[in-house]
Amino acid sequence: MVKVRRKTFIIAQIILFMEIIMGMFGNEFIAAFYCTGWVKSRKLSSCDKILTCLVMSRIFYLGICVANFCIFVSPPGPLQLVKVQRTFGFLWLFSNTVCLWFTSCLSIFYCVMITNCDLPLFLQMKQKISAMVPKILLGSLLVTSNIYICIPTGDLCSNCTVAAKSWVVSYFYVILLYSAASFIPFIIFLSSSIQLIVSLWRHTRNMQHNATSFWDPSTEVHVRANKAMISCLILYIFNFAAVSINTLPLCVTDSSWTPAITSIMAVAFPSGHSLILILINPKLKMTCASK
Repeated sequence: MVKVRRKTFIIAQIILFMEIIMGMFGNEFIAAFYCTGWVKSRKLSSCDKILTCLVMSRIFYLGICVANFCIFVSPPGPLQLVKVQRTFGFLWLFSNTVCLWFTSCLSIFYCVMITNCDLPLFLQMKQKISAMVPKILLGSLLVTSNIYICIPTGDLCSNCTVAAKSWVVSYFYVILLYSAASFIPFIIFLSSSIQLIVSLWRHTRNMQHNATSFWDPSTEVHVRANKAMISCLILYIFNFAAVSINTLPLCVTDSSWTPAITSIMAVAFPSGHSLILILINPKLKMTCASK
């Protein structure tokens, strides 16, 4: 039984490492593409600004995952290593929260720009959303930073004389703040994505009814976009659930299986979504294919 668990653990770590490598490649490729375009033209569209911030935050997040991976597989060490583990655990939660906020910003932008709605407020947002993008991105980063600044970091990175009880109190405080910081973008992303998926589905259905031939390129584009949004929504939900489970105490979860499975599910979103972005974006897809 122990050998089976060890083999399963090793397989899970290999899958996790491959996900991280794939995610680093995809996000670094997107970042290089848009940064190169910005250097050449000295400007970025509103959507490109969100995507650039998103992939940059994911590169940082995956880098933290690599550091956590190296620390996790290393043999147990002195209390200094424990302090490092706690610090990187805090950075992991912070970087994941930033990624969730930027992903929600992207979903809001797509929803406002693509969804057909006659409400005056919605039409006003569609006219002003491009100018609001820098403020939305900066606001998301500031909100996340201010929430995590409230955490008593002295308890997280204190010296060896800190009592275990102080760490437990700080740990649950971190979890409460993370829940507050991540639940809001989760609801925003969920509602905007569902609205966008429904709008795309209705538009696709109308195009299919009005199509003069059996296959229509425009209809095919909307079908692919809807599939991409559904895939993104599923990956986001898996990520949110996995990170939420991963933050629970070991006494609540299975300490042997849960961390491996939840880590795979959590990393699948920033890695898989980057590939989805490349596949649905003609310029990214063409550039990637030419490399």
